[in-house]
Amino acid sequence: MRNRVVILVIAITMLVGMMACSTGNLLSRRSDPTATPTKTPKPTFTATLLPTNTPIPTNTQPPTETPTPVTPTNTPVIMTATFTPIPTETQPPTATPAPPTNTPRPRPTNTRRPPAPQPTATKAPPPPTPAPQFPWRGEVGGTFSNCGLTQVMGLTLASNGGVAGDIWIHYWADGWDGAWAKSSWTVDKGYAGEGDEKNWDGTIDNYAKPGVWYVCVVPEQGSWDCLSNKMTAQTVHEPCNPGSGGIQVVRFVFQQN
Repeated sequence: MRNRVVILVIAITMLVGMMACSTGNLLSRRSDPTATPTKTPKPTFTATLLPTNTPIPTNTQPPTETPTPVTPTNTPVIMTATFTPIPTETQPPTATPAPPTNTPRPRPTNTRRPPAPQPTATKAPPPPTPAPQFPWRGEVGGTFSNCGLTQVMGLTLASNGGVAGDIWIHYWADGWDGAWAKSSWTVDKGYAGEGDEKNWDGTIDNYAKPGVWYVCVVPEQGSWDCLSNKMTAQTVHEPCNPGSGGIQVVRFVFQQN
């Protein structure tokens, strides 16, 4: 680029010089009145070729180094065994026993051993309640004194505790067939506070009469088939006055199971 500028400056200078010479000649010729100017042929210019651009040399890469393979030589290593003596065991110094000291022993304490656990008895489950033997069950509901009457009487109740009527009761004694009484659906309240309520009664005699009597529920009049456990009543002749403790009237309560 620098060479181009120098060449261009030189060319411009030459052109300016040539043009100045031409102008001087023209002026000198015009001042001469005598001579008729003749046409002087214009000088021909020889074109000077501009110098060609010399290319700037490019950076030449340095030659790549080709590594020369080095073949390693296996130099055998000779192991030299060095004998190292095994250290001998050094016995620890023997300790000199210290003289024994009289250490007082703790006095034994009387510690009672806990008693050995006794095997717990396993309670057997209660036996199952046997089914009732009879559809009815009876119990004594009270006794009374009466010098003018010997009697069995009481109540017949349903399983829920309500009054049960139309139930037949048979009462008898050894050597006597006895009689049958039918319960009612209404209850005789008796004397207040005496506890002699009843809905059936069976009169044995109209005086105080000693004896042993049997009572049970039966399916119908005239039957001897007990539908309940057989109850027993024992009466005496005397004492028979009220509050004397004599028994002439026995009250039974029969309830359906």
